[in-house]
Amino acid sequence: MRPESEQHPLDDRLAGTRSIRCETVAAALALMAVAVLSAIALADPPLAARLTVENGVIEWLQVLLDAGAALLFARDLVRNARATGHVSPLDLAIVACLIGLIMGEIDLDRVLFGTKVASTRFFLNGKVAIYWRLLAFLFVWGVPVAIGAFVLLRFRAFWREGWAAVAQPWGRVLATSVAIAFLTELFEKQLGHVPGVPQYFLEELLELVSSIGFFVAAAARPRA
Repeated sequence: MRPESEQHPLDDRLAGTRSIRCETVAAALALMAVAVLSAIALADPPLAARLTVENGVIEWLQVLLDAGAALLFARDLVRNARATGHVSPLDLAIVACLIGLIMGEIDLDRVLFGTKVASTRFFLNGKVAIYWRLLAFLFVWGVPVAIGAFVLLRFRAFWREGWAAVAQPWGRVLATSVAIAFLTELFEKQLGHVPGVPQYFLEELLELVSSIGFFVAAAARPRA
Protein backbone atom coordinates (compact mmCIF):
# COMPACT_ATOMS: atom_id res chain seq x y z
CA MET A 1 0.00 0.00 0.00
CA ARG A 2 1.42 3.40 -0.99
CA PRO A 3 1.55 6.14 1.65
CA GLU A 4 -1.18 8.76 1.30
CA SER A 5 1.41 11.43 0.51
CA GLU A 6 2.54 9.41 -2.53
CA GLN A 7 -1.00 8.68 -3.73
CA HIS A 8 -2.05 12.34 -4.10
CA PRO A 9 0.61 13.22 -6.72
CA LEU A 10 -0.34 10.09 -8.64
CA ASP A 11 -4.04 11.05 -8.53
CA ASP A 12 -3.16 14.59 -9.68
CA ARG A 13 -1.14 13.23 -12.62
CA LEU A 14 -4.01 10.94 -13.66
CA ALA A 15 -6.49 13.81 -13.43
CA GLY A 16 -4.17 15.95 -15.56
CA THR A 17 -3.93 13.20 -18.16
CA ARG A 18 -7.70 12.88 -18.36
CA SER A 19 -7.96 16.67 -18.67
CA ILE A 20 -5.57 16.77 -21.61
CA ARG A 21 -7.24 13.83 -23.31
CA CYS A 22 -10.79 15.12 -22.97
CA GLU A 23 -10.22 18.67 -24.16
CA THR A 24 -7.61 17.67 -26.71
CA VAL A 25 -9.83 14.97 -28.20
CA ALA A 26 -12.75 17.39 -28.51
CA ALA A 27 -10.55 20.03 -30.16
CA ALA A 28 -8.88 17.52 -32.48
CA LEU A 29 -12.17 16.02 -33.67
CA ALA A 30 -13.65 19.47 -34.20
CA LEU A 31 -10.62 20.62 -36.21
CA MET A 32 -10.76 17.44 -38.29
CA ALA A 33 -14.42 18.06 -39.09
CA VAL A 34 -13.71 21.68 -40.02
CA ALA A 35 -10.72 20.71 -42.16
CA VAL A 36 -12.49 17.92 -44.04
CA LEU A 37 -15.67 19.88 -44.76
CA SER A 38 -13.72 23.01 -45.69
CA ALA A 39 -11.62 20.98 -48.13
CA ILE A 40 -14.78 19.54 -49.68
CA ALA A 41 -16.30 23.02 -49.95
CA LEU A 42 -13.22 24.28 -51.77
CA ALA A 43 -12.82 21.27 -54.07
CA ASP A 44 -16.46 20.43 -54.77
CA PRO A 45 -19.00 23.07 -53.64
CA PRO A 46 -22.04 21.12 -54.95
CA LEU A 47 -21.03 18.10 -52.86
CA ALA A 48 -20.59 20.31 -49.81
CA ALA A 49 -24.06 21.71 -50.42
CA ARG A 50 -25.57 18.21 -50.63
CA LEU A 51 -23.81 17.12 -47.44
CA THR A 52 -24.97 20.15 -45.44
CA VAL A 53 -28.51 20.49 -46.77
CA GLU A 54 -31.41 20.20 -44.32
CA ASN A 55 -31.89 16.52 -43.35
CA GLY A 56 -28.59 15.76 -45.05
CA VAL A 57 -25.67 13.60 -43.98
CA ILE A 58 -24.09 16.16 -41.64
CA GLU A 59 -27.38 16.90 -39.92
CA TRP A 60 -28.02 13.21 -39.26
CA LEU A 61 -24.47 12.84 -37.96
CA GLN A 62 -25.31 15.60 -35.49
CA VAL A 63 -28.44 13.71 -34.47
CA LEU A 64 -26.45 10.54 -33.81
CA LEU A 65 -23.86 12.40 -31.72
CA ASP A 66 -26.52 14.30 -29.77
CA ALA A 67 -28.46 11.07 -29.18
CA GLY A 68 -25.34 9.32 -27.91
CA ALA A 69 -24.63 12.20 -25.53
CA ALA A 70 -28.25 12.27 -24.37
CA LEU A 71 -28.18 8.54 -23.60
CA LEU A 72 -24.96 8.85 -21.59
CA PHE A 73 -26.21 11.84 -19.60
CA ALA A 74 -29.60 10.16 -19.10
CA ARG A 75 -27.84 7.09 -17.68
CA ASP A 76 -26.00 9.34 -15.23
CA LEU A 77 -29.27 11.04 -14.34
CA VAL A 78 -30.99 7.75 -13.50
CA ARG A 79 -28.03 6.22 -11.68
CA ASN A 80 -27.42 9.30 -9.55
CA ALA A 81 -31.12 9.59 -8.74
CA ARG A 82 -31.19 5.97 -7.55
CA ALA A 83 -28.01 6.43 -5.52
CA THR A 84 -28.91 9.75 -3.86
CA GLY A 85 -32.69 9.79 -3.97
CA HIS A 86 -32.60 13.19 -5.71
CA VAL A 87 -32.84 14.20 -9.36
CA SER A 88 -29.94 16.35 -10.53
CA PRO A 89 -31.37 19.56 -12.03
CA LEU A 90 -28.22 20.00 -14.13
CA ASP A 91 -28.40 16.51 -15.62
CA LEU A 92 -32.12 16.89 -16.24
CA ALA A 93 -31.58 20.21 -18.03
CA ILE A 94 -28.76 18.75 -20.14
CA VAL A 95 -30.81 15.73 -21.21
CA ALA A 96 -33.87 17.88 -21.95
CA CYS A 97 -31.85 20.33 -24.05
CA LEU A 98 -30.21 17.53 -26.03
CA ILE A 99 -33.58 15.93 -26.72
CA GLY A 100 -34.88 19.33 -27.81
CA LEU A 101 -31.94 19.71 -30.19
CA ILE A 102 -32.60 16.29 -31.69
CA MET A 103 -36.30 17.03 -32.15
CA GLY A 104 -35.43 20.32 -33.82
CA GLU A 105 -32.93 18.72 -36.17
CA ILE A 106 -35.28 15.99 -37.38
CA ASP A 107 -38.35 18.28 -37.37
CA LEU A 108 -40.30 15.76 -35.28
CA ASP A 109 -43.43 17.90 -35.23
CA ARG A 110 -43.55 18.02 -39.03
CA VAL A 111 -42.98 14.26 -39.19
CA LEU A 112 -45.84 13.53 -36.76
CA PHE A 113 -48.32 16.27 -37.65
CA GLY A 114 -47.23 17.45 -41.08
CA THR A 115 -46.72 21.02 -39.84
CA LYS A 116 -44.78 23.03 -37.30
CA VAL A 117 -46.48 22.43 -33.95
CA ALA A 118 -44.85 25.26 -31.99
CA SER A 119 -47.08 27.88 -33.60
CA THR A 120 -50.43 29.48 -32.85
CA ARG A 121 -51.69 28.50 -36.31
CA PHE A 122 -51.51 24.80 -35.45
CA PHE A 123 -53.34 25.09 -32.12
CA LEU A 124 -56.13 27.16 -33.72
CA ASN A 125 -56.47 24.90 -36.76
CA GLY A 126 -59.96 23.39 -36.60
CA LYS A 127 -59.01 20.72 -39.13
CA VAL A 128 -56.75 19.08 -36.52
CA ALA A 129 -58.55 16.96 -33.94
CA ILE A 130 -58.71 18.58 -30.50
CA TYR A 131 -57.01 15.64 -28.77
CA TRP A 132 -54.03 15.94 -31.12
CA ARG A 133 -53.77 19.65 -30.35
CA LEU A 134 -53.97 18.99 -26.61
CA LEU A 135 -51.35 16.27 -26.86
CA ALA A 136 -49.07 18.53 -28.90
CA PHE A 137 -49.55 21.37 -26.40
CA LEU A 138 -48.62 19.14 -23.46
CA PHE A 139 -45.63 17.71 -25.31
CA VAL A 140 -44.27 20.92 -26.85
CA TRP A 141 -45.02 23.36 -24.03
CA GLY A 142 -46.04 21.38 -20.96
CA VAL A 143 -42.91 19.24 -20.61
CA PRO A 144 -40.39 22.10 -21.10
CA VAL A 145 -42.33 24.32 -18.67
CA ALA A 146 -42.38 21.54 -16.07
CA ILE A 147 -38.64 20.94 -16.44
CA GLY A 148 -37.94 24.67 -16.31
CA ALA A 149 -40.02 25.01 -13.15
CA PHE A 150 -38.16 22.11 -11.53
CA VAL A 151 -34.79 23.67 -12.36
CA LEU A 152 -35.91 27.04 -10.97
CA LEU A 153 -37.14 25.43 -7.76
CA ARG A 154 -33.75 23.76 -7.35
CA PHE A 155 -31.74 26.62 -8.79
CA ARG A 156 -29.15 26.60 -6.01
CA ALA A 157 -28.36 22.95 -6.69
CA PHE A 158 -28.34 23.66 -10.44
CA TRP A 159 -25.92 26.57 -9.94
CA ARG A 160 -23.67 24.54 -7.65
CA GLU A 161 -23.60 21.54 -9.98
CA GLY A 162 -22.96 23.80 -12.96
CA TRP A 163 -19.90 25.44 -11.43
CA ALA A 164 -18.64 22.07 -10.22
CA ALA A 165 -18.95 20.75 -13.79
CA VAL A 166 -17.12 23.73 -15.33
CA ALA A 167 -14.25 23.10 -12.93
CA GLN A 168 -13.74 19.74 -14.67
CA PRO A 169 -12.54 19.09 -18.24
CA TRP A 170 -15.78 17.49 -19.44
CA GLY A 171 -17.74 20.43 -18.06
CA ARG A 172 -15.60 22.95 -19.89
CA VAL A 173 -16.04 21.02 -23.14
CA LEU A 174 -19.79 20.92 -22.54
CA ALA A 175 -19.98 24.65 -21.74
CA THR A 176 -18.00 25.52 -24.88
CA SER A 177 -20.30 23.34 -26.98
CA VAL A 178 -23.38 24.99 -25.51
CA ALA A 179 -21.94 28.42 -26.34
CA ILE A 180 -21.22 27.39 -29.93
CA ALA A 181 -24.71 25.93 -30.36
CA PHE A 182 -26.33 29.06 -28.86
CA LEU A 183 -24.36 31.48 -31.03
CA THR A 184 -25.05 29.39 -34.13
CA GLU A 185 -28.78 29.51 -33.43
CA LEU A 186 -28.59 33.24 -32.69
CA PHE A 187 -26.85 34.07 -35.98
CA GLU A 188 -28.50 31.36 -38.09
CA LYS A 189 -29.86 33.74 -40.73
CA GLN A 190 -26.59 35.62 -41.12
CA LEU A 191 -24.64 32.35 -41.48
CA GLY A 192 -26.92 31.36 -44.34
CA HIS A 193 -26.00 34.42 -46.39
CA VAL A 194 -22.20 34.33 -46.30
CA PRO A 195 -20.93 34.57 -49.90
CA GLY A 196 -18.75 31.83 -51.31
CA VAL A 197 -20.16 28.90 -49.29
CA PRO A 198 -23.36 26.84 -49.62
CA GLN A 199 -26.36 28.25 -47.78
CA TYR A 200 -26.38 25.86 -44.81
CA PHE A 201 -22.65 25.05 -44.77
CA LEU A 202 -21.49 27.24 -41.87
CA GLU A 203 -24.57 26.55 -39.78
CA GLU A 204 -24.27 22.79 -40.13
CA LEU A 205 -20.50 22.87 -39.64
CA LEU A 206 -20.77 24.77 -36.36
CA GLU A 207 -23.62 22.56 -35.18
CA LEU A 208 -21.49 19.51 -35.95
CA VAL A 209 -18.64 20.97 -33.87
CA SER A 210 -21.01 21.52 -30.94
CA SER A 211 -22.42 17.99 -31.30
CA ILE A 212 -18.90 16.56 -31.22
CA GLY A 213 -18.32 18.48 -28.01
CA PHE A 214 -21.54 17.21 -26.45
CA PHE A 215 -20.62 13.61 -27.13
CA VAL A 216 -17.00 13.95 -25.98
CA ALA A 217 -18.13 15.69 -22.78
CA ALA A 218 -20.66 12.94 -22.04
CA ALA A 219 -18.17 10.18 -22.76
CA ALA A 220 -15.37 11.79 -20.73
CA ARG A 221 -17.47 12.53 -17.65
CA PRO A 222 -15.99 10.62 -14.67
CA ARG A 223 -18.16 7.77 -13.44
CA ALA A 224 -17.81 5.62 -10.38
